[in-house]
Amino acid sequence: MDSLGVVASLLSLPLSLAGFAWYAVRARRSGGGQSLMSPFQEIWDPIAHRTSIEIRAEAERTPQTPSPGDPPLPLPRHPDEPTDQ
Repeated sequence: MDSLGVVASLLSLPLSLAGFAWYAVRARRSGGGQSLMSPFQEIWDPIAHRTSIEIRAEAERTPQTPSPGDPPLPLPRHPDEPTDQ
């Protein structure tokens, strides 16, 4: 019974690190999980905090006017139908 406790304690650290690595890969692929992994990222890369703020701000921005080369927006078929923006 003592050997089971030793094995469990020896495997707990590698398994938890493997779990964090799996979650990090999954979060990067899906684009989510920023709030869980950001403290660990800030520990290893303190500049990442400022970078993540800039990325979030850029994602929240929406263009107010189209660029000069953009094609015109299609007109709605019916007056009640919203345009795709």
